[in-house]
Amino acid sequence: MLLVVDSGSTKSDWRLVLPDGTRRSYAGRGINPLHVPQDGLQAAARERVPCELQGAQPEELFFYGAGCAQASAAGALAEALACVFAQAKIAVLPDFLGAARALFGGKSGLVAVLGTGSSCGVYDGRNVVKHSNALGYIVGDEGSAADMGKRLLRAYFYGQLPAALARQPELQGLTREQALRAVYHGDAPAEYLAGFAAFLVKNRDNDFARSLVCRSLSSFFECHVKPMCSDGHRLGVVGSVGFLFADMLREVAQKHGITSLEILRYPIDRLASYHFGR
Repeated sequence: MLLVVDSGSTKSDWRLVLPDGTRRSYAGRGINPLHVPQDGLQAAARERVPCELQGAQPEELFFYGAGCAQASAAGALAEALACVFAQAKIAVLPDFLGAARALFGGKSGLVAVLGTGSSCGVYDGRNVVKHSNALGYIVGDEGSAADMGKRLLRAYFYGQLPAALARQPELQGLTREQALRAVYHGDAPAEYLAGFAAFLVKNRDNDFARSLVCRSLSSFFECHVKPMCSDGHRLGVVGSVGFLFADMLREVAQKHGITSLEILRYPIDRLASYHFGR
């Protein structure tokens, strides 16, 4: 048996692949080793592994996760997972490598992740060999849901939103004090900003909303894709933003000279195929 996991900080997708290729799907809470104290990782692993898998004994476990790029964090999480899956050979790997393998398998390509945050890198068919600078939601994360939310709030409080958008219930009653408190003093400011992407999805046919999304995506191409894109690179995008704004993403990509584009919302099934088909 083979177990493959794609985990963010808040949720995780699990695929158990039986010897005949049959797959069983499970969902659980995310396990980010940078967000859990090291002495609490074992308890977190026991608690957050889906209960249906607690008795499973896969021969191999491939865990792709947020916060797993650092060797020390990945090693600590591997030890914690070994307490649940004692017989398994465990590999804990960065979520970005998971996105690359899901998109391109053993072939090379340019990889982008567009979700709450954003990132971009070059994959050579085995490893990610180059990565754009990640500056986070305050300075960077161009093209992400957080960036789009930030742009929407600026337009709203600067009085630039068309009345048809400004009057909608999601924005009615929102005060400057509430927004600033959530962004500068809240527990999850990036997630707060990213939450406004749903408003833009709902109003995707509005010219202003569409222009805002396209400007955000264009900034991502200018800051992250163009500096590392060379002739022959294919671009693959993983994440909810790429999926939900696929038409605008394709439009912006074409303007930046990208003609080969694949968009994948969730990498987990491709990852299961990648490892089962080796």
